[in-house]
Amino acid sequence: MKKAYAVIGANFGDEGKGLMTDLFCRTEGSVINIRSNGGAQAGHTVCTADGKRHIFSHIGSGSFAGADTYLSEYFILNPMLFSKELEKLGRNIGKIFIDRRCKVTLPCDMLINQFVETMRGNSRHGSCGVGIFETIVRSRDSRYALDYDYVLKADRDAVRKLINNINKEYCPKRAAELGITGGAEKELMDILANDMLTENYLDDLYAMAAICRGTDEQIIEEYDTAVFEGAQGLMLDQNREDYFPHLTPSDTGMKNIRAILNRLEKRDTEVCYVTRSFFTRHGAGRFDTESKAIAEEYGLYDKTNAPNEFQGVFRYGWFDLPEFMASLALDKKYIAKGEKISIAVTHLDMTDGMVVCPTGKLMPEDIAYMAMADMLYKVSGETAEDVAVQPVTAKALSRR
Repeated sequence: MKKAYAVIGANFGDEGKGLMTDLFCRTEGSVINIRSNGGAQAGHTVCTADGKRHIFSHIGSGSFAGADTYLSEYFILNPMLFSKELEKLGRNIGKIFIDRRCKVTLPCDMLINQFVETMRGNSRHGSCGVGIFETIVRSRDSRYALDYDYVLKADRDAVRKLINNINKEYCPKRAAELGITGGAEKELMDILANDMLTENYLDDLYAMAAICRGTDEQIIEEYDTAVFEGAQGLMLDQNREDYFPHLTPSDTGMKNIRAILNRLEKRDTEVCYVTRSFFTRHGAGRFDTESKAIAEEYGLYDKTNAPNEFQGVFRYGWFDLPEFMASLALDKKYIAKGEKISIAVTHLDMTDGMVVCPTGKLMPEDIAYMAMADMLYKVSGETAEDVAVQPVTAKALSRR
């Protein structure tokens, strides 16, 4: 491998990571697109000049650009959602590699997640309801853990037996821990007792295994370029105690990417932090600069993030410069000497080319300079063709 890019959301997610991943995957030579955290709760939108549009959740967002996908050990598999995404995309999406260490989500993980989130009512955490955290919790007990390596080694009967054992032994205990009792517990257990639920899941699981290849990160060395695609954003990182409990249970920045890169040969690396020209949040939790006024003033809208049962409505706010800078400062400790930093500012077409803060407007060059970035990507549209790239050479504050 000669070149590596890391695409990281700098805010609460939904910054434009799909677009930037697609851009970096449109490079010469062979490209592998690596999912470095999270799971199928991601929603990374890619639009192409020839009219393609897809919200990537499981498969790499560089697929339209011809990149192959590698789901790293830090990615959580969901065979049910993989199957649904594949139905939409078709088979012409390149090769898909899965790290054998990947945790695998079960139907019970999604159901428990959805039951408990519904019971929280107005105190919901803003979960997407796809069972990410429940998969992690279940996997802490080796008796109930399921990883991709076991799927490849065991037969269907063995996996079925494991799932049935988890449903009967683990799920009642976990439900009680979370306060799922009475009629809700009975409903949950009745659903899990449905044999067709398990059989349909196993169909999806083994269909996924038939299409994908089990491997480890050494597969990356077979490619000219690696594009790491982060999920969610730095302000949702599991270690951001200042935003607890409305966080995602993963490391959303460079931490996982650094661990993978350190196990590979040294290469030219660029770390790209992506932000909108304003802030957004989909889900509950602290949002210091939230404002309905900004959405009205600039006519802000979003094609991807529709209101839903678990996350509610899409929220808008002013660009929070102090929080943006603080998030980058926390993550930069994982950037090695000599690695380049870039800033991508998306949705500039919605804000007249400016970054809109509570106290005034900044040029994209301003925040790139303050972030000590080497390159700036200005995005005024939905496709890779709408990206303008320039070096960061001078402070821009005095020019506007």
